[in-house]
Amino acid sequence: MNQETPVFIITGEQGQCKTTFLHLVLGLTVGLNVRVRGVIAPGHMRDGRRSGFTLVDLATGEHEELSSIDPDPRCEAHGRFYFRPEGLAFGRRALAPPDPRETDLMVIDEVGRFELQGAVWAEQIDRLLAHPHPPMVWTVRRRLLDTVVDRWKITNPVVVDVWAASVMATADAVMDAVWEWREAQTASRAPDFPLPGGRIAGDPPLLADSAAGASPNAPVILRRCYGPGE
Repeated sequence: MNQETPVFIITGEQGQCKTTFLHLVLGLTVGLNVRVRGVIAPGHMRDGRRSGFTLVDLATGEHEELSSIDPDPRCEAHGRFYFRPEGLAFGRRALAPPDPRETDLMVIDEVGRFELQGAVWAEQIDRLLAHPHPPMVWTVRRRLLDTVVDRWKITNPVVVDVWAASVMATADAVMDAVWEWREAQTASRAPDFPLPGGRIAGDPPLLADSAAGASPNAPVILRRCYGPGE
């Protein structure tokens, strides 16, 4: 299953709104009964520079301060940021391997140089990929993209460039992957068991067709590569 379940990687340079793009994509899935786990990390600015991050648990809606540029002897220092122990513990709980029967989508915002150094969420990513997992969505800085894919041996990445892709197209592709995952998880149950949003396998897409509204340069992978029968 892990060889077939996609990892969507939303990529762009620093400051190119990867988290905002991810938030918009997730907003299009909220009404479709998608069971999401993981974290999203909106950043804070001070004097025109990134000054820290807050962590939001997508399963519960709870939040915790993750890091700041303000020195604190209690915190783990990574680069110019000081990571609060409470924030790290909060995120590690949110990123624990899920019950695949009860989770449709895992989100990690973001996977970056600290994880490549074995810190922050590195151990959680290792554990997630060692288990059967639902479709995942990561954010990754563009210059680290190939390194991240190689480090975690992602054989089926779906790369989403924030400057070339449509939010609607990306949400549609994510939902197709979710529907396939739910269908695989419920294959042994009654054949009319509903998929997210009351759909059943073979229904037409609930969102607009991925090609509609997509940039002419949008990756082909975003144009219904996960439709029924494909």
